[in-house]
Amino acid sequence: MSIQAENLNLEGVKTELYGRNHPSLTPVDIEAHAKTLHRVLALKQKHNVVMLGHNYMEPLVFGLSTKQEQGDSLGLSMHAAKTTAPYIIFNGVPFMAETAKILNPSKTVLVADKTAGCSLADNFGAADVKSLKVMYPDVPVMIYINSYADAKAESDVCCTSANAAKIAREMPGDQIVFVPDIYFAQNLEDELAGEKTVIYPGKGNHEKGAVCEVHEEFRLSDLLAVRESFVIPKGHGSRVLYAHWECRREVLREADFYGSTSQIMQDIAKRVKENQLERAFVASECELTSNLSQEFPTVQFWTACSVRCSHMAKVNLAKVLHILEAIDAGDSLSDYEVTLGPDVIERARTPIERMLQMSA
Repeated sequence: MSIQAENLNLEGVKTELYGRNHPSLTPVDIEAHAKTLHRVLALKQKHNVVMLGHNYMEPLVFGLSTKQEQGDSLGLSMHAAKTTAPYIIFNGVPFMAETAKILNPSKTVLVADKTAGCSLADNFGAADVKSLKVMYPDVPVMIYINSYADAKAESDVCCTSANAAKIAREMPGDQIVFVPDIYFAQNLEDELAGEKTVIYPGKGNHEKGAVCEVHEEFRLSDLLAVRESFVIPKGHGSRVLYAHWECRREVLREADFYGSTSQIMQDIAKRVKENQLERAFVASECELTSNLSQEFPTVQFWTACSVRCSHMAKVNLAKVLHILEAIDAGDSLSDYEVTLGPDVIERARTPIERMLQMSA
């Protein structure tokens, strides 16, 4: 949910927040943050700022973005590519903002905390891609969107969790190197069994890969416990257990539905529209469930509150306000601006554009 322009005064902001009637927004929270929210939204409007909100942002930060400005990392970057606004604030982690910069090289792209990382992107770089290319010289390399620009620049095509299987199938040859997510690669291997061989770090080689520090937390025993305690029997018509592609193989096999964040959200929306979803658990970042529960209040969501991305959590209202106040004062934006060299932008743009063409 987001606060609309017509409510852009302090009382309007408070009214909208109280109207959400959500347990994550207590009266204490609302009164404590309403002035900051109002100030952020006023400066956003004043300076014509596009503020992209990733699905894993805490609800108050997520709600700073309009519905069109909310989504996953690639969808947000594509949205940014269409804007004429001079500033783009990406409420997410730096690798996401890098993708926005690659697709919008002439725009000023800003992120609230440059130290926010990603266990996938941080643990696998350009040198690792090069090493695998030497080992498998004739096999195309498909890199997950959760990577930094220099690693993308060494790859043949990019992918998201929503289009990885489609992209892999359409790449030439009967083999594909997939990096850096080992669990995702194993799940993709299952998906493409009999169609294409998936090569990844650690499979028949000594190269290191990476896993998502959030999704690796979910284990089969956790899902079985959720089914029992939240009463979501497998195959139930209106009670669904969801899992993200980045989870372990056995977790996906136990889930009723697995996919990307956007695919999970689309399935929930479809079921709600058809009045076929009363209860759900999503094996993913807990703030995703917080935002879903606001968007779909008729559904009983259960969440693993302890499973939270420490990097995403670094983005908060105060830091977003600091960016906007710097813009307003004409101060230096170097602490927030994402910059990439023209060579990296050009080379990293190629695999991203190839993916977009293949996904059309």
